[in-house]
Parts: sequence; C-alpha cells; structure tokens
Amino acid sequence: MLPGFLAALPEAARTPLLAATRQHQWSRGSALLHADDPAETLYVLQSGHARLYRLGSGAREVTVNVHGPGELLGLTSLLTGGTYGLYAEAMDDLAALMIGGEALRELMGRFPDLSVALSTQVVRQTRGLQDRLSQLVFLEVSQRLALALLELANESGEAGDSQVALRGRISHQDLAHAVGSTRETITKLLGEFRAKGLLDLGYRRIVVMDRNGLEKAARQPLNA
Repeated sequence: MLPGFLAALPEAARTPLLAATRQHQWSRGSALLHADDPAETLYVLQSGHARLYRLGSGAREVTVNVHGPGELLGLTSLLTGGTYGLYAEAMDDLAALMIGGEALRELMGRFPDLSVALSTQVVRQTRGLQDRLSQLVFLEVSQRLALALLELANESGEAGDSQVALRGRISHQDLAHAVGSTRETITKLLGEFRAKGLLDLGYRRIVVMDRNGLEKAARQPLNA
C-alpha cells in the first residue's frame, strides 16, 4: 500500500515520482535528520514513527512533533538553500521513501497534481502540529496520553476492535515524547489506566482493552 499522498496521485504523476525515489530503513534510535544539514531530501514515511526535536538549553531535547506512516519529513527540502532546522530520530524500526529536493521540484513543475497533493499534505501536517500545541495548552497529560494511545490503536487494528495490541516496541519514554511529558508521569498514568481496566501492560507491550474507556479518558482528566 502506498503511503499518504502518493496513493491519491494520478498514475501519470505517481510513476515518475516513484522512479525518482529510493527506499531506506532505520533501526530504533537511528538519526534521520540533523538540524544543521542542508535540506536536500524529502522523506515519505512508509512504516514506523519518527520524532522531530530541537536541542534546548543544556542540550535538553524538546520534542516538536511525532510523525507516522504517510507523513513527510524534511519539508524544508521543498525550498532551496536552507537547512532542516530540526533533528529527527526513529522511534521504532522505520522505513521511508527518499527523494532529492531538486528532482522533486522539477517534477512539481511538470505535474500540477503533485504540487496540489504535496500542498494538501503540508496543510494536513500543519493542522496536526496546531492540534498538538492546543493539546499541550488545554489538555491534562492523562487526556493527551489517552489520545496518543487511541491513535496508535487506530494504526494497529480495525476501528471496530474493542481490544487492540499496539504494534512495535513502545516504551514509556516514547509515549512521554509523544505527549510532551516525562517518563515517570507516563509510567504512573499507565498504571492508573491498567487499574481501570483500560490497558494490559507488558515489557514494551501495550494492549488496549477498552477503547470506549480510553475515549472517555481523553475527554475528561483522570482526577476530575
């Protein structure tokens, strides 16, 4: 299955685009992007998740966003002469299609449908970042964690499944990055979710046991 915007492209635009890409795989913890590197390549995630982050004072890592299958990394490669400006790290085993910025811009000039599809995807990701910022401001950590678990459940199973084992090795630190919290807080909240029967937990294994209960937890803080 083609990831993201590629699936919606007409074949006349999709075929030359895919011909210009190459696939690469990264293991968990590997670096994809360095903030100071020239932005010369666009990445289309096929599987796995990548964390975008900046380095704050004292080299503290500040997670900006988390991207999954179908989303784009290295958007500044759509321009010329810039750097990536952010670091990107594989949160699990990850695969992506890579295309050089120069080749991509040439194809965009030839195929207007490609420009429209890329613009749509950029808007979608911008909206996702806005939603993340809104959650950080207006939602409690327990609500953000419930939303993150529901999103992972949607990626891992069918919408109607009441119980879903989340794919991949998911650590408490991964979830902390995803929701803008600390590992200690996430560990505590996961224990509370388990006590309420919402989750079953093992070593880097999470099973959503009650999707409806998680949806309720996303709407209302645990201690409300």
